[in-house]
Amino acid sequence: MSLSLKRAERRIVNGLSLGSYCKVVNAANSLRGREQRLEVFRGEDLYKVTHGDESIVICRRSRHRRYKNGVGLRATRLAEDYGVATIENTQGGVFIDCGANVGELGIWAVRNGLQYHAFEPEVLEADCIDINVFDGAPKTQRKALWNKAETLTFYSAPDTADSSAFKIKNAVSSRQIEAIRLDDAGIELSKTGPNILKLEAEGAEPEILDGATATLPKLHYIAVDCGYERGVEQRHTFIDVCDRLLPLGFRPVQAELHRITILFKNTELT
Repeated sequence: MSLSLKRAERRIVNGLSLGSYCKVVNAANSLRGREQRLEVFRGEDLYKVTHGDESIVICRRSRHRRYKNGVGLRATRLAEDYGVATIENTQGGVFIDCGANVGELGIWAVRNGLQYHAFEPEVLEADCIDINVFDGAPKTQRKALWNKAETLTFYSAPDTADSSAFKIKNAVSSRQIEAIRLDDAGIELSKTGPNILKLEAEGAEPEILDGATATLPKLHYIAVDCGYERGVEQRHTFIDVCDRLLPLGFRPVQAELHRITILFKNTELT
């Protein structure tokens, strides 16, 4: 099939109601012998992906393909990408997830005995986290983490997971949101650890670290996406992140260079 025909087919399928979309995908999966099934979870915005005895609620069409081999495997692979899967003895620790999307790492964290805290400004994604991790309770913090408490313009590009506090080329909308410092989020860290921060903020990683000066010394690990995502220029944040973490005793111990995710270990605590 030609590329133009594939694109036309994709436009037609994506134009269907969510219920019809699920039926088409389920029929195709059945013909191909695939186990994954979709069903409408809420109206036209949320749907459930089921694979065997595992399921997850998501909000962006076509993303169900990420779970073609299972929800748990997808969560584990994401934990591997960030390096946190290598951390031993996680029972009783705390996992702070900045840029949590639909809570995939929350599923991994809970399964590994970690208390989970999620930050996600996108409304539908935050709804999914509450369903997927917190049994529907509204526990996801729908604020932006930043270097001070203020109101920010939030540029939304949820279909590509590129939403940011910085102006971006592919934003589909913008709105005002509340921003807070991580230090002021009221999170009680574990006294025994490990305390883990996963930071993926589409280029705002340096600002978030600047708003966590009291929290950083108490963290055992920080997993940061330092990729080329900052602003219209799409700059990386690796050097800025290192400038903030290395003087505090953090050292890189794992790296995934395709998406540029670095796991930093606090040598002062571990």
